[in-house]
Amino acid sequence: MSFIQYISIFVTLVFLFVVFKLIAKKKLREEFSIIWVLSAIFLNIVAFWRNSIEIMASFFGVYYAPSLLFIALFLLLIIYCLHLSILISKQRLQIKNLTQEVAILNDRLTKLEEGNKTGTE
Repeated sequence: MSFIQYISIFVTLVFLFVVFKLIAKKKLREEFSIIWVLSAIFLNIVAFWRNSIEIMASFFGVYYAPSLLFIALFLLLIIYCLHLSILISKQRLQIKNLTQEVAILNDRLTKLEEGNKTGTE
């Protein structure tokens, strides 16, 4: 094994440790951590088995093997951005609904307080 392989393995293991620590501290939710754990595992496999990129590239018909990594990472980033956009849209709708419910409850509370003031006088 070469020196760069040792560094790659060490970095991916540290990254995996950081992700698990963030999950334990509740700073990263499990549903968002899946992609990071899978990425670290994939990078670890590539670091251990250097010819894996060439084998995958020849399987997919890609001439320059490192470009396969860029294509795969680009597609994964697009999918992840789409996932985050869906979550943001869902949360915006939930925030709008909660804001409307709070406004309705605030209006009811104001009317109840006004009714109690006029009823006690």
